[in-house]
Amino acid sequence: MIRFTISLIMVGFMCAQVSNAEIDPNTIVGAWLFDETGGKVAKDSSDNGNDGNLVGGAKWAKGKFGNAIELNGKDAWVTVPEIGPLEDFTLMKWFNSTGRVGLWRCFFNRDGWAAGYVHYQFRPDNKMEMAIHSNAPVRHPGWPDSDFTADKDILDEWFHLAVAYSSNDEEVRVYFDGELDAEGKWGPLPGEFGPGRIGSWSGGGREWEGLFDEMLLFDVALEEDDIQMLMDNGLEATLAVEPAGKLTTNWGKIKLGRTHSR
Repeated sequence: MIRFTISLIMVGFMCAQVSNAEIDPNTIVGAWLFDETGGKVAKDSSDNGNDGNLVGGAKWAKGKFGNAIELNGKDAWVTVPEIGPLEDFTLMKWFNSTGRVGLWRCFFNRDGWAAGYVHYQFRPDNKMEMAIHSNAPVRHPGWPDSDFTADKDILDEWFHLAVAYSSNDEEVRVYFDGELDAEGKWGPLPGEFGPGRIGSWSGGGREWEGLFDEMLLFDVALEEDDIQMLMDNGLEATLAVEPAGKLTTNWGKIKLGRTHSR
């Protein structure tokens, strides 16, 4: 009886956590859950049709939630279509680095490099930068002082990274594993994400070696609680329940495209 009661308490606590999220599915620009088990298409689980195409040695692997995309650091990435410009956005994902320490390593880069283009990557000094061409400054404030260094000590482990940006408010916040890493005034340009690549850049030499899971792009600067909720529970579980505890009707509009359950 005690075990049963504790189980009910834990289930209730988990549901309460999920139900506190206030995320509008209509703000999802792209949701690449990477839960496919085969083929060369990374389905965008939003209604926007921003499907990605696997290139070279990109392949499916076990991830943080279900499956993930694995890239070899040489000839593998995922292409995405035209996306943006977005005046406000949040871009997040789970990542697992397995190599190329001390080299450029892209998360999500717009092809080319011109005003408003987003470059989101680890630098050769192993620090993360969110860069928007012609912003003042180009790189997000606080990047040199980050507590997170992507050196050999972080290899073969999963970490969560989120950037919430508003060109309207000229503000940016960066979160590693749900904890605020950097924030400050930054702007004023909207960000363009595509055509682009997940795990590479059209200029070459910046390929990602490792895995990505639940790459999510919103057209709003999400609050910290929502970022933490998505990090802990994943997109599907976060949007499955309304604050009132009822099934979210809007969630039915999201095309999951999953081939298996978690």
